Amino acid sequence: MTYILAIESTSIENNNVTVEAVVNDMRCIYKGSYEDPAEYAPALCSTTFSLDPDESIPLDEDGFCEYLAQLNLDWQLVDTSDWYLD
Repeated sequence: MTYILAIESTSIENNNVTVEAVVNDMRCIYKGSYEDPAEYAPALCSTTFSLDPDESIPLDEDGFCEYLAQLNLDWQLVDTSDWYLD
């Protein structure tokens, strides 16, 4: 199961919902070795899915995170390599 830690942005256009969120265990930080398993960390990801016109989605962040986790979505890493972090 995918664990969404925080929603960064959500947009709805027609019936398509695009979400950017911090998702647990998405970025490999250590590939692992013969003796040690790989290690993963949370990362900013995005996904898009279609919403049935008759379907309603939770409006609070916790409920929306649980709703997204149940959809089994294909999360893609967002390239943040050019972000300036102070």
